[in-house]
Amino acid sequence: MTPEAKTAATSGNRPRGRRTKDMPDGRQALLAAATQAFSQQGYDSADLRGIAAAAGVSPNLVRVLFGSKADLWEACLDVIVSEAQPLMDVVTRLAQDTGRPLHDRLSDIICGLATFYEAHPGVRGFATAHGQEAPERAELVIQRLLRPAYECAHALIVAGIEAGVVRSSHPALFFALVNAAVSQPPSFSALLSRLAPEIDPGAARIRMIETVVASLLHPPLDTSFTSQA
Repeated sequence: MTPEAKTAATSGNRPRGRRTKDMPDGRQALLAAATQAFSQQGYDSADLRGIAAAAGVSPNLVRVLFGSKADLWEACLDVIVSEAQPLMDVVTRLAQDTGRPLHDRLSDIICGLATFYEAHPGVRGFATAHGQEAPERAELVIQRLLRPAYECAHALIVAGIEAGVVRSSHPALFFALVNAAVSQPPSFSALLSRLAPEIDPGAARIRMIETVVASLLHPPLDTSFTSQA
């Protein structure tokens, strides 16, 4: 083996289209790269060649596996919905678990959302980017992702408002605010450490969640005086 060949074999400069066993398959790699591209650049600006390059596959593989850019976008949405479903199932169970305090269950939702966004940082960008673009894509995001997520939390948020645990005039406002608060980008910890060096970057997200819970949830209103009057 020549020195040049040995360098190529050990440096990751593999022939285009060839994937090793430790690399994700072409479909998974394309979906991951496309989700990131659609999230950061929007649908119109995302380029199929750029997506293929980021995935480490041939551009032709996009056509082979998905058919078109629109089909690739919808496949990304399918993955996001599938990834979000377990969390929605948890929220549904929390809404039905009336034996636990409202404050604790709403706190669990906030923590669960923060954990989900940390594991899937592209989801918020994907949803918000396409809410401003073509109406048909915005409608798909709303109907398949945002509305189901909101509906499974709706009853619990309403109960929180009625009990005074949530101080909001509408459950959708609280839902949107929580999502915006906990879906911080991966750079959040580093940026916060620059602003406040005394905050340990390793604990930044935990402290952020604690702050969101403390800021948005309140002790239940004391209705004992009202009921006695």
